Amino acid sequence: GVRSVQLAMAASIKSTCVLLGLLLVAISGVDAFASSAFGRSAVVACVAKVSVRMGAPAPAPATKTKSKTITRPGQASPAKPKAANKAQTAQPKRATQDAHIPMWKVMLLGDDGYEEDSVCGVIKQVIPNLSVDDIREKFQKAQKAGDAMLTVINQEHAEALVSSFHRCDPMVFSEALPE
Repeated sequence: GVRSVQLAMAASIKSTCVLLGLLLVAISGVDAFASSAFGRSAVVACVAKVSVRMGAPAPAPATKTKSKTITRPGQASPAKPKAANKAQTAQPKRATQDAHIPMWKVMLLGDDGYEEDSVCGVIKQVIPNLSVDDIREKFQKAQKAGDAMLTVINQEHAEALVSSFHRCDPMVFSEALPE
């Protein structure tokens, strides 16, 4: 009956302790641990602690106590704490997936051999979310200043865009720079 259930539980817990000891050996990488006298005594001590704890009652959970304030007739009641005095808990900031990714600029480099219509068409094909007016404005700026920023994206995509520009016909000169 009850005694056989207790014995079965004790055997199960003892085998768990032995497995934990072997796991400790595997993690620590010390092969001689289990075969040494120290290793055997550590496993026996673990089993003994579990056996002793089985008979002890579970510890009582921690309880919180509330205190009441009693006022006598004719006394002023104590002031209630104001909401402003309450401690506020800080809300954790949610990290987005892109929060730690460094951003890169894709720069259009100006060149005397460019034809505006064909270069703007290539840019529109490679970066379709840019408007034609924005592309023409950036083209004019690149021709005057030497370069103009087309977009800001992560490094991998920036390098892919630069590679795409170099494979197009006509080839559009561009570079990716860290922001």
